[in-house]
Amino acid sequence: MMSDLLSQDEINALLSENTDSSENETQNSPGVSMTPQDEKALNDISSVFVSSLESVFGMLTGKEVNVTVIDSSCSNQVELISSIDDEPFVLRAKCSGLGDKPLALIMPQRGGQILSDMMMGGEGKGLSGVLSELDISAAQEGVSQVIGSAFTSLNGLIAGERLMPEDVFAKIEGKSWVLFPQNENMKICSIKLKISITDISDFDGWIVLSYDMVNAFSEALAEASKPEPAPRPQQPAAPTYQPSQQVQTQHSQPTYAGGMPGLQQPSPIVDVRPAEFSPLSAKTVSVNTSRMDLVSDIPVRVTVELGRTRKNISDILNMSAGSIIELDKMAGESVDVLVNGKLIAKGEVVVIDENFGVRVTEIISIVSKAY
Repeated sequence: MMSDLLSQDEINALLSENTDSSENETQNSPGVSMTPQDEKALNDISSVFVSSLESVFGMLTGKEVNVTVIDSSCSNQVELISSIDDEPFVLRAKCSGLGDKPLALIMPQRGGQILSDMMMGGEGKGLSGVLSELDISAAQEGVSQVIGSAFTSLNGLIAGERLMPEDVFAKIEGKSWVLFPQNENMKICSIKLKISITDISDFDGWIVLSYDMVNAFSEALAEASKPEPAPRPQQPAAPTYQPSQQVQTQHSQPTYAGGMPGLQQPSPIVDVRPAEFSPLSAKTVSVNTSRMDLVSDIPVRVTVELGRTRKNISDILNMSAGSIIELDKMAGESVDVLVNGKLIAKGEVVVIDENFGVRVTEIISIVSKAY
C-alpha cells in the first residue's frame, strides 16, 4: 500500500517551488499599484493624445496618420529609459492647472526628422535619421501643437481646472539621460505608441506623465462626474387677503333688479374720448461738429514699408545671415507710408542727421476733418 505521507525530499521540493514562485511574482509586480479610477484616467488621457496625434500630424504632413497604443504602464524612469533607443528626441512641458506636473513626448530622431521634413514640403523619405537644429525647431512646433490640442480636449472632460502647457522645450538626449532630472525617483506612467503615416515606415513614440498627474486628473474627473444637487422644491406662497380684490369680485357678480332673477342692471355709459396732451417745448441740443478735436491728441503708429513678398515656410526656415529676400518693388520706386496699417502716402527715403526719414511725394488718403 502506498503511504499518504510525503517524504522530506518531496517537502523540500514543494518549498523550493513556492519560494521561486514568490520571487518571480515580486519581480514581475508593477512599480505602482494603480486604482481602477487612475487606470480609467490613464486610458482617457491615452485616447485624447492618440486623437490629437492623428489630427495634428495628419494636418502637418498632409497624409493619413494612424496611431495605435501598444502598451501603457506605470514604472520608474530607469525602466522606461532602458527600453528606448539612445539619443531620442524628447519634448518636455509642465501642466499648469494640475500643480505644474511634468509630462513628455518621446520619439526616435528618425520620427522627428520625418515630421520636420514633411512639414517643410518634403516626402519624409531617404532621410539621415539625425535631427539638425532646424529639424528640432520644426519638430518641436509640431509636437507642441499636439500637446496644446490634447490639453484642450482634456479640459472638456474635467470641471474647474484649466490645463495649459508651460515651459515647453525640446532637445536630443545623449547616451546617458534622465527624463525628469528634478526627481529621478519619480513614479511615471508611460503610453507606448506606434505612429503610422501613409507611405512612410512606422516609428514608435511615448507619452510620459508623472503618476501624480494621472492621479490629479483622476480626482478632477471624479469631481466633474458628481451629479449636481437637485433643486429644492419651492413652497407655494401662502395666499394673502387683499380687500380690494374681494370688493372687485363681489361687484363683478351679476345683480338683479327688484330681486327678479335673470334681469341684470344696465351697464353705465362711459364717456370715451382721445387723450389730449400739451405740446412739448422744443429744446436745442448742442452738438460739437468738430469730432476730430476729440481724437487729435491720440498717437498713432506710422510705418514706412519698403516692399513685400510671399515665401513658403521652408524658405523662411532656411534663411540665415546673408540671405537675400527679393521684394515686389523696383529699385528707385517710392516707399509706402502707412498709419495704423492704412496706406496714406508715398515718399522717398532721405537721411537726416544719420537717421533715416521719408520725404512725402504723394498723398493717397487722409481722413477729412469735416465729419
